[in-house]
Amino acid sequence: MKSTNDDLENLIRRAKDGDEQAMTRLVTIHKALVFTIVLRMTNDYYASQDLTQETFIKVFLNIKKVKNAQHFRPWMCTIARNVARDYFRKSKRRRTISLEEVKNVQGHSNLEMTRRRMIIQDALAKLAERDRMLLTLAYYEGFNLSEVAEVMKMTESNIKISIHRARRRLRKHLEGYEHELLSAG
Repeated sequence: MKSTNDDLENLIRRAKDGDEQAMTRLVTIHKALVFTIVLRMTNDYYASQDLTQETFIKVFLNIKKVKNAQHFRPWMCTIARNVARDYFRKSKRRRTISLEEVKNVQGHSNLEMTRRRMIIQDALAKLAERDRMLLTLAYYEGFNLSEVAEVMKMTESNIKISIHRARRRLRKHLEGYEHELLSAG
């Protein structure tokens, strides 16, 4: 769910004043984005749920630092990235398939779709953290170049080059899976 900049500004102002309803609304609006970022970085569904909560705790402890509503989303994504990075450094875990994912597979086409997702997630997991984050923000979350640049603390021209290189590295990890990824489901 998207919110207008005025609504977001109002929610942030109210959250700064300690309004719990505003905080809850901010979580509702942004939890899928934060969850996706940490999941793509950790490849651990259950840890990502905890890390999403941890991210929002840090967001609300530091929300008074937000000066402009348009910078809230990139700022929040930076916090999510740092929380996931800290987790990743501590655990160095590799992704395993959860029982929930297996239970949710229904029918042949869902099995194929799940297989495609696993191939892509495994390839993403082989990339450096920076490459994973760039691709997640640009393609999964639909951030524009300036938003990605703000989160990553890089220039837009460096973002373009870095995304191009990250895509090339991802493509190398996907070699040999072209038929599975491109076949009709």
